[in-house]
Amino acid sequence: MARRSSPLGVFLAARRAACVPEDFGVERDGRRRVAGLRRDEVAARAGISLEYYVRLEQGRVTRPSDQVTESLARALRMDAVHADYLHRLARGAASPARPVTAQTTESLRVLLEQWPACPAYVTDSALDILAANDAMLALSGGDLAPGRNALLQTFRPESRQSVRDWERVARDAIASFRFNADPDSPRVQELLAQLADDPDFPRLWALHEVAQPSTFRLSARVDDLGELEIGVQNFTPPAHPGCFVTMYFATPGSVTAEVFALLTAPSVVAA
Repeated sequence: MARRSSPLGVFLAARRAACVPEDFGVERDGRRRVAGLRRDEVAARAGISLEYYVRLEQGRVTRPSDQVTESLARALRMDAVHADYLHRLARGAASPARPVTAQTTESLRVLLEQWPACPAYVTDSALDILAANDAMLALSGGDLAPGRNALLQTFRPESRQSVRDWERVARDAIASFRFNADPDSPRVQELLAQLADDPDFPRLWALHEVAQPSTFRLSARVDDLGELEIGVQNFTPPAHPGCFVTMYFATPGSVTAEVFALLTAPSVVAA
């Protein structure tokens, strides 16, 4: 029976495959069979033996030293976020899910209501939505309401059709989910099982990208509202490290800003 690799080994193999040889001064030739770097090329750049690197990828070594881990991050030219994730895997230290209390959820809900013209919601590390303000509920038609999951919503057919450059948005969502979620959490395993038969998720998940929640722009067609150009800001409240706030904003004077202002009009909120 073939030995299953470790999370560390799978991540190293995926990042190696994502490398562009030419960026590392390696010329392609007709004999090259791998899309990214070869194992021996990574081992040489990291200053370790090929045998040891193979054992890392195969999961026969799961706890390399900090020095070796840092050398691998440099060899694969990982950014700070990917390097941090690599170190966590090497230490066997996943992101444990922090319990979110009802008091925390309520305090964050009150915070969201301070931004009536900015649709916003709060998630935990598994991207389960804990709270949303009236503007977000109106904009999403309830799709981003408490009790829903933001990752699952990203992979709905309606999202694919309405969001321009959907794959980029989906990859960003997966990368943030992977970086922050506890892979051993039953809830995370449940979400992965639900998405296993999705036509795109397995392929994007296999890229093993990681990222911190960031600021980006989103173009989407919303029913009855038309095409909106939305800025998206993600941040973690300092007092609530296990939670993430996602806020939509618009350029002042834009059509999107006018739409956001209408979302909290009494007739809309009452509906």
